[in-house]
Amino acid sequence: MKLARIDHVAVSVKDVEKARDFYSRILELPEIPRPNFGFSGVWYKLDKVMVHVIQKDTNANPNRANLSAQDPHLAFCIEDLEELDKFIQKIESENIPWYELENAPSGLRQVFFKDPDGHMIEIVTPNPKNPYYESVFLKYYV
Repeated sequence: MKLARIDHVAVSVKDVEKARDFYSRILELPEIPRPNFGFSGVWYKLDKVMVHVIQKDTNANPNRANLSAQDPHLAFCIEDLEELDKFIQKIESENIPWYELENAPSGLRQVFFKDPDGHMIEIVTPNPKNPYYESVFLKYYV
């Protein structure tokens, strides 16, 4: 068996409408129709990958100031550094704490922050200024 791609990522949330506001307004993900499963939720699609936000009690730590690149997370890619800087300004204007992994060994800029339920979100952007860009990013990611 050979896996072809990520189909979707499911995120459990305490408040679907609060999560909808975050994923729609902050991340600007396009919402798509969702079948009725008998519980509240919302679906998004970005290229060929879906994000399923579902209503469920969770033990996630909602403390947005507690950020670590080692936490489980959902990662999205922004294609250029200028757009990433605009996105950072956007989350700062929303008073959302964030953390950047300096000189990430991936050759990317990696920015981490949390959604309203404490789920870690990562935004990655190719970074030609990173010392690992040619040896890691160009070798493994392109």
